[in-house]
Amino acid sequence: MTLTVSRGEGLTVITVASNPKSKWPVLCQILGFLCYSPVCSVSQGMKGKLKDVHTAFGIVQMIIGVLNIVVGIVFTSLGSWFIMYRIAHGPFWIGSVFLVVGIMCVLTAKFPTSCLLTIGIILNVISAGLAITAIVLYSVDLANDHTNENCESRSYYYSRYDGYGYDTTPSPEDSRRTEMCLYYKNINEIIFRGLDIMMIVLSVLQLCVTISFSVLTGKALCKKDEDVKSVEDPELHKPLLEDDTAGAAC
Repeated sequence: MTLTVSRGEGLTVITVASNPKSKWPVLCQILGFLCYSPVCSVSQGMKGKLKDVHTAFGIVQMIIGVLNIVVGIVFTSLGSWFIMYRIAHGPFWIGSVFLVVGIMCVLTAKFPTSCLLTIGIILNVISAGLAITAIVLYSVDLANDHTNENCESRSYYYSRYDGYGYDTTPSPEDSRRTEMCLYYKNINEIIFRGLDIMMIVLSVLQLCVTISFSVLTGKALCKKDEDVKSVEDPELHKPLLEDDTAGAAC
């Protein structure tokens, strides 16, 4: 497919010659051509510098996204449905977005065009906002209880009539059951709070990764624009031409 641009007085004509053998629509062909055209291409040096960094950032984000989804599955499978409501089912939709953004980072490393890099920056900015949201949600969950189970025995609340009066002292069996219940409740709290702390740390890591990706990629794109302007601006080359002319005359 070829694309030509002709300009006249107050008129610009864009001519697109589509590929009749292609199964893709014309709009998709145009977008694909633009993404692989010299306008969107980047230098080989930029590709080498960003490839490893973008791949590493993408893998980290995909791992964090998968771990978010796994934590959501753990909360749901353990019957802690009220926790999922409290954090608005965040592990599922936040983890899914992290996973998609990570895949996009890997794609930008494999196909480092300016179009994909710009899209990657936008997605990473959105991912940074979601990372902050995840920190808030997991912090709220960390500050609350994770079990609704009441370990106090029934005889503690309901007095028992023993023929002489009402006895509120729990039986030895009730005391043993209460101790076991409190023991497992504490274990559950330790597990859930540990998961919350782990996800808060990973969300902070996600925030750092997204900011780093956006800053590094933005700097690379700005440097590319400066290089293009230095090549296209004739004023920058005029002193060099004058020096060459003077040297030739000497």
